[in-house]
Amino acid sequence: MFVPRSLKIKRNADDHGKSCVAKKIKPEAEDLELDKGQEIPADSLVTEETTTPDRHSSESCPFPSPSDQLAEVCSVGSEQGAKDNHPSEEPVKSFSKTQRWAEPGEPVCVVCGRYGEYICDKTDEDVCSLECKAKHLLQVKEKEEKLKLSNPQKANSEPASPWNAFYVYKEHPFISNLQEDQIENLKQQLGILVQGQEVTRPIIDFEHCGFPEVLNHNLKKWGYEVPTPIQMQMIPVGLLGRDIMASADTGSGKTAAFLLPVIMQVLFESKTPSALILTPTRELAIQIERQTKDLMSGLPRMKTVLLVGGLPLPPQLYRLQQRVKVIIATPGRLLDIIKQSSVKLCGIKIVVVDEDKKLFKPPVLVFVDCKLGADLLSEAIQKITGLKSISIHSEKSQTERKNILKGLLEGDYEVVVSTGVLGRGLDLISVKLVVNFDMPSSMDEYVHQVGRVGRLGQNGMAITFINNNSKRLFWDIAKRVKPTGSILPPQLLNSPYLHDQKRKEQQKDKQTQNDLVTGADLMDIIRKHDKSHSQK
Repeated sequence: MFVPRSLKIKRNADDHGKSCVAKKIKPEAEDLELDKGQEIPADSLVTEETTTPDRHSSESCPFPSPSDQLAEVCSVGSEQGAKDNHPSEEPVKSFSKTQRWAEPGEPVCVVCGRYGEYICDKTDEDVCSLECKAKHLLQVKEKEEKLKLSNPQKANSEPASPWNAFYVYKEHPFISNLQEDQIENLKQQLGILVQGQEVTRPIIDFEHCGFPEVLNHNLKKWGYEVPTPIQMQMIPVGLLGRDIMASADTGSGKTAAFLLPVIMQVLFESKTPSALILTPTRELAIQIERQTKDLMSGLPRMKTVLLVGGLPLPPQLYRLQQRVKVIIATPGRLLDIIKQSSVKLCGIKIVVVDEDKKLFKPPVLVFVDCKLGADLLSEAIQKITGLKSISIHSEKSQTERKNILKGLLEGDYEVVVSTGVLGRGLDLISVKLVVNFDMPSSMDEYVHQVGRVGRLGQNGMAITFINNNSKRLFWDIAKRVKPTGSILPPQLLNSPYLHDQKRKEQQKDKQTQNDLVTGADLMDIIRKHDKSHSQK
């Protein structure tokens, strides 16, 4: 039996055992029945595309809010969506020679390398035809037989299945027994720089992580003998679920450094999808998905989906329905799919933004509510991310402000953190993203600030952080943003402050309607006046 990617398949019953029927997997109901009495947590996100007011509104669940602590690790040295996600039925290909070769980024048959159009229901591997499915199952059976012959006691024993348990990273005794000066000397020699509170010690061997045997086997199979410096420090921190911002040279092993924590974080999750990896380019996304599949091979219920432009959308949408654990995507294609309500991100437990500098290549304009906040945030952005950042506010001279503005327009700065001084009257065509780090105190100011993008017919996006400090504006924000088709977090939509403001506005509108003088009311007023005048 297969699960087709882009097909619904149903063979006739007289095919004598060769029938293949598409799996029908019901997506998990991700109902967000939030308590209306619940207050909105700090730093909920409101995103707004400033030049698409006529798009259909879609509401999606937000990503999990970041934890309180962040560890920084450094190593020195629109294709339109298909209206029907279930294309017409087509028979499963019987022989591999009738299947086309895979395009770059498409799933590849594990047997012959052609387009892996189907998923074998017994192993979750990609196959291209009935022929290759049979060969694949035969290969799996032969491996099992060899295992029994080489280790009959292990094969005949019935070990407890580890897949229903939970993984918790514990520091290996060898690492725990090292002295603090030994650890610091190790970091210094390897060029590992760490910032953050209570950052766990680095590992020295992959065996120190307590990975499942299958994962350890995959690491050795693909040449991961000894962890690189970035992997030594980043993997244990990621396994603990800490937020990480990491930087290392090209080829230093960053991808595996974040993939291994991702795999272990989602291995025991029942909700799907559970992890999201964002990359700036299709080529990088393809490379990461291939590496993810290599490391996850043999782990149960671990599937990936590649969501990128330049490849047909319907197969990607169909793949999303197959209870995939990990999404690897480029931002543009992911946003298109979210706006079609074709994916729910409620189950996402871990998010990775790879090559963040390339993702934020267009200049970013960040608004804060005070001069000190602008200086501190600008300094933190440059220190942590390495992006060229500068602050601008009223305490800087007119000459300084002119030079900063010129640098923003000419691309000298990647991030400019501003108070309200840049909020009005400027056509900043080069700016594609505005971030309201602090929500303005009035809707008028908010409209002016987000209006710095999407100028002169250009596309742009605005992201706004809100919390209960802005609760008096909740209903106004929802009214302003929702018609653009942008995403509103459920915490905002279910806030008691929003519902109270909405109710008061409706009452006010109703009272206004009652106070309006209609033509019939006017005639009654005239008659009453005439009657009163005649009596006098």
